[in-house]
Amino acid sequence: MKPAKYIVAHVGARRGYAVPAILASAGMLARFYTDVCGNAGLGQILAAGAPFSRGLANLAARRVPSPVTRLTRTFPLRTALYTYREHFRSTSGIQYLRNNLTWQCELGRAAARSGFGDATHLFSMLGELPTLILAAKRSGLRIVSEVYILLSTERIVAEEGRLFPGWEPPSEDFDTVRREFFSNDVLLTQSDSFICPSDAVRDDLIFSYGVEPGCAAVVPYGVRSLFLDQTPQPHRGRVLFVGTADLRKGIHYLAMAANKLAHRASGLEFRVAGNVSSSVSSQPICRHLNFLGRVPRDRIHEEFQTADVFVLPTLAEGSAGVTYEALAAGVPVITTKSAGSVVRDAIDGRIVPERDPDALADAIQEIIEDRALRNRMATAARERAQDFTWERYGERLLSQLQKVPN
Repeated sequence: MKPAKYIVAHVGARRGYAVPAILASAGMLARFYTDVCGNAGLGQILAAGAPFSRGLANLAARRVPSPVTRLTRTFPLRTALYTYREHFRSTSGIQYLRNNLTWQCELGRAAARSGFGDATHLFSMLGELPTLILAAKRSGLRIVSEVYILLSTERIVAEEGRLFPGWEPPSEDFDTVRREFFSNDVLLTQSDSFICPSDAVRDDLIFSYGVEPGCAAVVPYGVRSLFLDQTPQPHRGRVLFVGTADLRKGIHYLAMAANKLAHRASGLEFRVAGNVSSSVSSQPICRHLNFLGRVPRDRIHEEFQTADVFVLPTLAEGSAGVTYEALAAGVPVITTKSAGSVVRDAIDGRIVPERDPDALADAIQEIIEDRALRNRMATAARERAQDFTWERYGERLLSQLQKVPN
């Protein structure tokens, strides 16, 4: 049996190109197909204009790790065409999805024409480049797909939107658009194995989509050393939420919990770091939340450093990176099972039921008022994070990929 060789295909710089870099370091990367980056192909030439354009500066920051560069194939012209179409489209989510799927299919066909070389497997991210997946399957490659968020997310958010009208625009019928391109779900019908970042994602695949348990493995993510290196300086009573303030992440349940605590405890400060729409921030129930807006990535560690407790009452994630960052910063975490975190209930923080503002408020109050408990959880949180670095993620991922049959 010949050794496994992987083609990795994804758009953007997902986790700093971690997957192709990990496979390249193990001698298991055949090729890496992506849209565009700043140090390979035409993107390298375009990135020279970084001082004159924010867009080109963002492109220049997308740098494929050196072991991967020579194996990278990019498709910048198709990406430029997609960007052009996006500039003139309406604000409709339906039109965005249609444009995005058109682009994904074009990229996939171009990648397939570039060939598969000596590859035995294709590693895909959530069904990206679906035409490449289909071509690889026809060529006899085994398909390994990372599912980095609950597949049930759209249904969950739609249900929540009906319960809380006026918070977000009504959900649109995205499935109809997908059927314009493919009669069946390429991700589910073509994948031989699934890599999931959490039990929550794996359980969703098994119980909601009929995936065989033996075909889905859990590989948790990692955290940057920056968060492990900083010195905690918690401000008593400071409750931190990081992420887009929307229904999916449960911002409305945090608002309800804050209202309850306003009548039960003093000295609490609820800080929300992340994008927020006016339809959310203007809700009367959010009056106790301090919306900071988007905090730059190179500054967000300061928010974790001064937090007393971190809260993410989310309804649908894959494995929320902010929970790893909070643990690494030595901050107790209150979240839900749907966060897909590695938080251990009553050890590093608390796991509360989704959609339960009473349980959320009780957990916040308990940790902030019981300082001995808070300090034990903070110590345990930082110790827990030590086992979830990006280096450990690489080891776990390779271990799973080496088990996938040829």
